[in-house]
Amino acid sequence: MSNRLLFFLFILLCLPLYGQQYSLTHYNTDNGLPQNSVKDITKDKYGFIWLTTENGVVRYDGSAFLVFKDFPINNQRFTFFYGNIKNDSILTGAGYHTILLNKRTAKVFKDSRHSGIRYEYGPHHKRFPVSYNYHPNQGGSFYLMLKEGRYFITDSSVTYQQPVSLKETSLRLKTVFKNRNTVFTLDEKLYNINYATGKVCRITKGKITASYDIPLLTDKNSLVLWSQINNAVFIVKDQKIYTLSHEKEHFRIDRLAELGTLNVQHLTCAFYDKTYDKLYLGSSIEGMKVLSFHQFFSTKEQDSNTTVFYSTLPYDHASVITPKGQIYSRNGMLADKVFETDSQYFVSYDPDKNIIVQDSGKIYAYLKSSSFSTRRLITEIPDIFVDFIHDQQRYYAITRPTSRQYTGGHLVIYKDRSFSRIEKRIPLSAEPTKLFMANGFLWVGTIRGMVKISLDSYRKENIGPYKDIYIRNIVRSNNGRLWITTLGKGFYLLKNNELIKMPLDADKNLLSAHTIMEDEKHFLWIPTNNGLYKVHEQKLLEAADGKKNEVSYYRYTKDAGFNTNEFNGGSNICGNRLKNGDFVLPSLDGLVFFNPLKTKSRYPEDFYLERALVDGKEIRFSEGFTVDQEVQKIDIFIDVPYFANRNNVVIKLNRGTGNRWENIEPGMKISLFNPSYGDYGYTLKILTSDNGNCIYKKIRIRVTPYFYQTVWFKLAGLLLLSMLIVFIIKIRTRILKNKNLMLEEIIEARTQKLSAAIENLEKTKSQLNNEIEQQKKLIGTITHDITTPIKFIAFAAQDILDNGEHDEEKLRRILTSISKSSGQLYNFTLALKEYADIYNHHRSSQKERYRLYDLIEEKKELFDPIAVDRNTVIENGVNPGIYLDINKNTLSVIIHNLLDNAVKFTRQGHIRIESGTEEDSAVIVIKDNGIGMSPSQMEYYTSLHRNMDDKKLLLQKYGMGLHLVLQLIHILDGKIELESNTPSGTVFRIIIKSITDA
Repeated sequence: MSNRLLFFLFILLCLPLYGQQYSLTHYNTDNGLPQNSVKDITKDKYGFIWLTTENGVVRYDGSAFLVFKDFPINNQRFTFFYGNIKNDSILTGAGYHTILLNKRTAKVFKDSRHSGIRYEYGPHHKRFPVSYNYHPNQGGSFYLMLKEGRYFITDSSVTYQQPVSLKETSLRLKTVFKNRNTVFTLDEKLYNINYATGKVCRITKGKITASYDIPLLTDKNSLVLWSQINNAVFIVKDQKIYTLSHEKEHFRIDRLAELGTLNVQHLTCAFYDKTYDKLYLGSSIEGMKVLSFHQFFSTKEQDSNTTVFYSTLPYDHASVITPKGQIYSRNGMLADKVFETDSQYFVSYDPDKNIIVQDSGKIYAYLKSSSFSTRRLITEIPDIFVDFIHDQQRYYAITRPTSRQYTGGHLVIYKDRSFSRIEKRIPLSAEPTKLFMANGFLWVGTIRGMVKISLDSYRKENIGPYKDIYIRNIVRSNNGRLWITTLGKGFYLLKNNELIKMPLDADKNLLSAHTIMEDEKHFLWIPTNNGLYKVHEQKLLEAADGKKNEVSYYRYTKDAGFNTNEFNGGSNICGNRLKNGDFVLPSLDGLVFFNPLKTKSRYPEDFYLERALVDGKEIRFSEGFTVDQEVQKIDIFIDVPYFANRNNVVIKLNRGTGNRWENIEPGMKISLFNPSYGDYGYTLKILTSDNGNCIYKKIRIRVTPYFYQTVWFKLAGLLLLSMLIVFIIKIRTRILKNKNLMLEEIIEARTQKLSAAIENLEKTKSQLNNEIEQQKKLIGTITHDITTPIKFIAFAAQDILDNGEHDEEKLRRILTSISKSSGQLYNFTLALKEYADIYNHHRSSQKERYRLYDLIEEKKELFDPIAVDRNTVIENGVNPGIYLDINKNTLSVIIHNLLDNAVKFTRQGHIRIESGTEEDSAVIVIKDNGIGMSPSQMEYYTSLHRNMDDKKLLLQKYGMGLHLVLQLIHILDGKIELESNTPSGTVFRIIIKSITDA
């Protein structure tokens, strides 16, 4: 026998004789598959499992199936996978169409090099590509693509084609046996099974280069399932499934599992996921079956009612013994020593490794020397043993009354390492549950807290700050720290004589932890009433120091291999560490064995945010997407390829609210209902390891606003509003300014009016004062001048009365004087009345516009008879176009007096009245050629006109007429100029500042 064959047989004989325990899950159209014929199974580089069926391609993430079948092709019956997983290029075909699996989705592939599942090759017939255990009934021939070149396979030949030269080498081989193909690939090598010779041949570049004896593979009853893309070969024989691998020129066969009653007749493909230790089996009629291999081993006595376990002791390096004497290992019950006991809650070793149990108030020791077949009575006690420990000097025990009606218990301290003499019996106020010795103290757990008792003085001290907590267990970790578990109150770290409560798991199952076991990597294993938890001690210490508010626990449940999720506690020993490294935990349904160092914590390697359902329509995105406000519901899918316990998928969501994270359940989605416009930024993180590492990803959703909700619209509206406000302010300011201006103008006008009025008043006052002074002077002068004629008349009348007789001459002279004085008195009185009338008319506010020519004409007509009587001609030479609005009466008196004087002193002469203008003044000229005025008169009147206020009036000497004229001209604010006319006469030139247009 060759060395190669001997080595192979040695490897085969060394294989385990038992397969792994597993749980089976069956998928078909009832729970997710689109069709029950699964043709091929593979796993992409992102961790998703893919299936081909006759009704689409299916992606599986460990929890749900995502079916791709709405391709724009006329055939949805897919066959096998081929391509390159590492390059993210997995292909499959249906009819003449190729589907590409890339970036976690499936789409029609239109590359001309892969135009369909059929391939044209030279003079040969059409050939089908193949990369798995194809069925010869498909007809035609096939080809395989390997690194070394292409192989063409027919029923009776294998042809090799070189990659560059396309040179071909053919072998005459039968590739079909009883309707099954006999070729397969492994590690990029082509092999052929020769059932006739019982050999497996390796073909290299068209030549047979090696031959192997592999009976299991060449057995005619074996079913070979192979896949080139998965680089895997499976052998199914006698309801067992094996894997075939090639190592150092030798084949190795490993048995994966006993398939039991599983229907293997219709198996089409297989895929083994080493990461999650799962085997996927595809069937042509039964869908897919998943074998999940266990990391934990649950064992119990078969065909027995003994399923509930509590206290156990390590028996040897790989087994434990129960209080009843039953010995269990991973493979089940090994032996039964048949111990007599009435308590499953207590069992212990004494210093000589005898096993101590209690039965009916008595303590027995099953002797190691008799292989535990003989027992010896140790002592009788009235109470129930709860726990027992010892040191080098003595025994210690805690007991409780047999009746639950009595509370409390005792700490019993024996004199030596026997139960014969008791040194001290310390009463406890609450029922004891656990006894532990550490750091020179006895630590007693009770149903109402924990008590520390000194070994020297036996002084008791209650441990705080928590009171009335039900202590289940006290455990010392490898570094000496004490951990305390409770019933319903969580678990604690004892530090500085105080209990520090640890954070709980998300489901709060750690409220009732039974015990804590530490492995060599300092992970703590904590069984509860609902699963087994694992956490690194350092994470809990950080929480105890306040460095962490949250701790992530890894949870194992039934799918890992337990018969039940409920572990047991309440016994003196709630878990064992075996010499082979196994931990053993009691449960309600069997003992659970596992090696903590070989038990994996499986976390997701990544997660993906790329799918969303928007009002029932699926969309794909990379970093985010945009929707409008009409959308009513958005579901964002969180795709996590994870094939273990989904309770360990820890996904947290931050909605952009600081450091606030909320939990997202595995398989759930982020949903938005009737989102308002704006940008929604979410950050998600997923736990990827026991040390707390996380992967973070962000997604941004933009809900577009209506046009009136846009920033630009708001800015424009704000701008328009601002402009409107500014406009209103400006208008208001302008209105106020205009009002102010109008008010100012009104005030200015009124001020001007007031000023003018004041000025007029001042002027009027001045004029009145002047006029009053003139009047005083005039009246004084008139009064003075009147006094003389009145006095004369009085004297003349008295003279006549006194001298009753006068000669006629004297009487005539007296009467003539009286007549003359009476005339003077009359003239003075008349002048005074006329002056008063004119003054009153001048003060009137009434004004009229008149033509100067008409006024002169009136006066001319008045004086013409007198002038004609004196042979004098009066001529009106005034411009008819001159209009005046000064007081007509005043001017009329002035003209009247001047014409009167001219007519009076002119005989056989000529009087001419002319007019003219100087700027805004009217000029009236009255010329006569009468006797004229003496120079002294002219000098007097000129001086009087210039200085009306101070000049003394000489009325008696010069008469009233011209004095009155000068006074009136002064009132009219006019001027008068006097000069002698040539050759005789006088010229009066009057200038008056009042002229209007015609």
